Amino acid sequence: MKKAALLVFCLAGAAFATPCEEVMDNISQKILKNGVQVFTLEAVDKGAEVEGKVVGVCGEGTKDIIYIRGEKTKEGQTEYRANSE
Repeated sequence: MKKAALLVFCLAGAAFATPCEEVMDNISQKILKNGVQVFTLEAVDKGAEVEGKVVGVCGEGTKDIIYIRGEKTKEGQTEYRANSE
């Protein structure tokens, strides 16, 4: 039982240690698969007052990843668009 708890704790820690760009790429793939055509993801300081919805955590738990649907890109945000093939 203790080994299982330790494994879960280690895996959760690894998720927090993942670079923000990698986490945002994984999240963007899921959003695109759900049919959203244009959206923005931004890594902000945890607890910052910003427009959008928190959809992930990165930077060892110090950053929230914010999702904004549509075109509202400003400096520091990454806009994603579905490929039109």
